[in-house]
Amino acid sequence: MTTVSGLRPGHTHRRQVAPMKAMFGFLTPQAKELSDPLQNPKAAAAWLRQLPSLDVIGRQQQVISVLDTMRKTQRVPDLNRVSAIQFVDAALGADRRQLIKQYIENSESAPKLADRIWQALWEMSKAFTMAYQSALESAVNQVDNARWKAALPLLFVRLVHFQGTDAKLRVFKYERWIPAKWIELHSTYLRACEMQCDRQPMALPAAGSAAQPWSVEQEYLYVLLVHQLNTGNLSPTEIDWASSQLRAWSRRLSLEQIPKSMEGFFVDLAGREGIVRRTGNDRGSMLRYLDTTPLAEGMDRAINALRDAEMTDQGPIAAINQQRLAVLRKIQPALAPAFHTELRRDPRTSMAVSARVRIGLSRICVDIGAKVEEAPVESSTEQIEVYPVAGAPRAKRKALVEDDSLAASLSSWSDPMWEIKDRSVAGLRIAATGGIGQSLTLGALVAVRQSDIEGWLLGVVRRLNKVSNEEVEAGVNIIAERMVAVTLSAKRRPNEDMGYVVNGLDMSTMGERFEGLYLPPPSRPDKPLAMKTVIVPTSEYAEGRNVILTTAHSVYTVSLRHLVEQRPDWSWATIQIVEKKSRER
Repeated sequence: MTTVSGLRPGHTHRRQVAPMKAMFGFLTPQAKELSDPLQNPKAAAAWLRQLPSLDVIGRQQQVISVLDTMRKTQRVPDLNRVSAIQFVDAALGADRRQLIKQYIENSESAPKLADRIWQALWEMSKAFTMAYQSALESAVNQVDNARWKAALPLLFVRLVHFQGTDAKLRVFKYERWIPAKWIELHSTYLRACEMQCDRQPMALPAAGSAAQPWSVEQEYLYVLLVHQLNTGNLSPTEIDWASSQLRAWSRRLSLEQIPKSMEGFFVDLAGREGIVRRTGNDRGSMLRYLDTTPLAEGMDRAINALRDAEMTDQGPIAAINQQRLAVLRKIQPALAPAFHTELRRDPRTSMAVSARVRIGLSRICVDIGAKVEEAPVESSTEQIEVYPVAGAPRAKRKALVEDDSLAASLSSWSDPMWEIKDRSVAGLRIAATGGIGQSLTLGALVAVRQSDIEGWLLGVVRRLNKVSNEEVEAGVNIIAERMVAVTLSAKRRPNEDMGYVVNGLDMSTMGERFEGLYLPPPSRPDKPLAMKTVIVPTSEYAEGRNVILTTAHSVYTVSLRHLVEQRPDWSWATIQIVEKKSRER
């Protein structure tokens, strides 16, 4: 027998074993667990420990991939696999809460990042929904097995829970469920009722003994009620806080086959929508009735507590309490058992009038600035004083023509069209189809030019309703009926050595330029402001900052004073004229 020089035959054999183990390592128990991490809770725990601890989105994507692979390979879930799914579900609870927090923090300041986080949350919700649906089908098919029957209630609870997560994510974006989603939710709840699993409180075993147990009915009620938060006038931060309060209050509610009173809501389990306010004519074997009186009482107690806190709490907590009080007042009409028929302060007129809409300060400045020559300005009048407080020209309504119609007015406008659905002294309800309004956000600055009224109106989106991927509606609060696009410059100290004059302007005093809107008084029709104001990019605003505003006749130094309203991309502030110089001609 020939051997390698310097080695005994046994050593040659041992050196060959190591490569063989590496080659067939997938046959070892640990490698098998990692190749199929959802085969049991132990394998899932070992796999989760290897995932990146700091990359929350990356960890979520790994889990989504494993759940998707399980679905595509059509592995029939057994009880060990179901336990593994539930273990991963509980382990990622903190991740989901962290992602929601990050989404809220970035929803206004970094919308693209917020959209990525939202997409990760939605994909995770969808992956777990499909996993629990598959597990539930296996359990139903083996319901005679005592162990599978015991697993049923928790599977129903977690499935409806993730349907509620989807609902909350939709409300964040002011979107509404399509009928198919409602049919799916009602079908799941009905199935739970048929199998007598609807009122058994359950919690994930891996979540610990302190985890709050929930029943299918409680999760179902939360899904129904969270859609009521889609009032269109709440920010993601406010929706998140309101939903947490709603989740706690809804635990005291229940669905009844026979209504306890004439007030409240009902849901049609064979229908294609959520809860509907009662009218007294609702009857049917598939209807379930919901009395929200306990919830309304909890809300009233919270409102009273916040009012009392206003008298004593000072500092940062005072602003938080005021915001929470405002949120509760906004959602109260949508959840109270009795409906307040008229909540609007000003009467509205329904109509179908075409309009042009410009979104965002920079776009508005470009379009309004290009049409400055259309403004009724006398040659001796300064732009900053173009509309004095007394005797200001009002927007003129065009004469109506008998054969005028929406189709005719649409044909005269070349850019994507919006429609005015109703209007009042202080507001408009605008709508668009074809997906052109999907970029609209709550608090966005918009300019609206109606086809039957001359001139542009400036407003802020106070209410948003994304009816579908193609259709959007917005409630716009009018803040100005007259506006002038202006160019402002940061003010520098004059430099005699480097200064030079162009058209009467000392260029050494002119810093970086930025666009803005000057709003002559009075602005805001509902609560008129008698002072001069400007809207500038938020990055350019600082209280007390002096800027240069130039007109055809004069150079103004104006000081930015206190805020009227501020958003991440624009700030509305009063101004004080510090200095005025005539321009040389």
